[in-house]
Amino acid sequence: MSSSPPTPAERDLIQAAQRGDKLAFAQLYDLHVDAIYRYVLLRVPTLEQAEDVTEDVFLKAWLALTDYRPQRPFRHWLFRIAHNRAMDEFRQKSVHDDSLEAMQEGGMQVAASAAPMVAHTIRQEEIAALRQALTTMSPDEQTLLTLRFTEGLSFQEIAPILDKSEGACRVLQHRALKKLAQILSPIREAAA
Repeated sequence: MSSSPPTPAERDLIQAAQRGDKLAFAQLYDLHVDAIYRYVLLRVPTLEQAEDVTEDVFLKAWLALTDYRPQRPFRHWLFRIAHNRAMDEFRQKSVHDDSLEAMQEGGMQVAASAAPMVAHTIRQEEIAALRQALTTMSPDEQTLLTLRFTEGLSFQEIAPILDKSEGACRVLQHRALKKLAQILSPIREAAA
């Protein structure tokens, strides 16, 4: 994934959508909804909230489309909206108070159609532990780790989303990974 402006085809879709073309915006939605949904899903405790927040992100994007400037990738602009919307949800719902069971019910179960049940259970527990660990981190740490390791964005791409410098993002990642390792260490030791 590059940090270059939109491709000519995407730019054409954006310009058409900015002129009110709903079909063009629907195509932009199709291009980016999976990435935005994955990002949001790791930031909110339930599947329903993730769906609602993702819907809100695209509604806000549609309403603010005339404000988008093509100097940066459209996807990054959407991530910035998603970041702000997830922060609102975080403040309103107090993610820190949600139980592990609520997060598991939120859709973080791993499909195990081909995997043995034991492997499936272990994977579910690992994902639940990771989600629980993420809820103990600051919203910026959660965002950075999600964008960096789930979406594969670079520090250069993450910096404008978090409104921080690249150096600050590197430091934030270092601290967040160290904190994550400390949180998950007892879980790994118990599993060994």
